[in-house]
Amino acid sequence: MQNSYPKEGYYYQVYLEIALKKADYVFGFINISHISYSKLEELFKPQVTYEKFLFDDSLGYLIEEDLYTKNKEFFDKEIPFTFDFNLFNYSVGLSGDKIETYKKDYHEGPPPFFDNEVS
Repeated sequence: MQNSYPKEGYYYQVYLEIALKKADYVFGFINISHISYSKLEELFKPQVTYEKFLFDDSLGYLIEEDLYTKNKEFFDKEIPFTFDFNLFNYSVGLSGDKIETYKKDYHEGPPPFFDNEVS
């Protein structure tokens, strides 16, 4: 089976969705696109039942406390958030859009130096 996502003219972001337990809204999203697809496959393969490729027919994969504990060093290094399983639920999803409609949300270089002299 071939991946059904378009190959050219699209960008993709993998994100961590953070939702308050027993709430009707999402607390926030963290872009975790720096994590390779192969690592995501390794982490979430046990959750895959009918999918032919990563994120196929999936709303997302869950990071539950046992998965986090097993991979704590990795998650703490790669995701800038303090996980609290008493307060939040976590899932990882994929979003994408056409490159021409993508609104750039990053800087392409570091911030400039100030010309002020320090005395």
